[in-house]
Amino acid sequence: MNPTTRVSGGLLLVLALTLHACISLRNGAYSSSPLFTPNYRQVTHYQSLAREQDQSLGTCAETHTCDRAHYTRALLALYESQAIAAKHFQEVIDAAPKSHLAYSSQFWLKFLQNPPTFLNPQRSFAEATERLVRDLLELETSSAQVMLREVKARDKKLEELTTQLEALKRIDQEMKEMTRPVKPPLKPPQPADKGVQP
Repeated sequence: MNPTTRVSGGLLLVLALTLHACISLRNGAYSSSPLFTPNYRQVTHYQSLAREQDQSLGTCAETHTCDRAHYTRALLALYESQAIAAKHFQEVIDAAPKSHLAYSSQFWLKFLQNPPTFLNPQRSFAEATERLVRDLLELETSSAQVMLREVKARDKKLEELTTQLEALKRIDQEMKEMTRPVKPPLKPPQPADKGVQP
């Protein structure tokens, strides 16, 4: 084999291995960088929302809302880390594989595995996508706040009704104690015989 053929064969091998490494990196692990970059006003708001969602993830099993909590957390993570977002999108699929949120999560996972290289933050498509995610997050947090208010109102009403029920039980018990039935004598009195004289 001539030296020129060896060098060109070696260069082709190096090129093929480099291309394979780039492709497998692109399809494998998710980036730790955010997909969207929030402006300075949004950073603290999204961090606060992320902490709230992390707390709700601790109790979501009780209310069977883990898919929604993970989905919201994943959308927030798009501003934080694509890897964290992918983890939460996968949790949605695991929690409710047939739900509409699972289908959306599958889309986002595929998108994050192969994001377009032309996603320029200044382009209108990128701006529209980010605006859509922001609007969805706002809608999700406002509906969560409404639900939280409704749950608090329901709990307060339940507490009031429980207090009223306890008061009625006490009144009923007091009434029973005050109106003890008069017990009849143990032996009935002997009837007097009217026709028999001693």
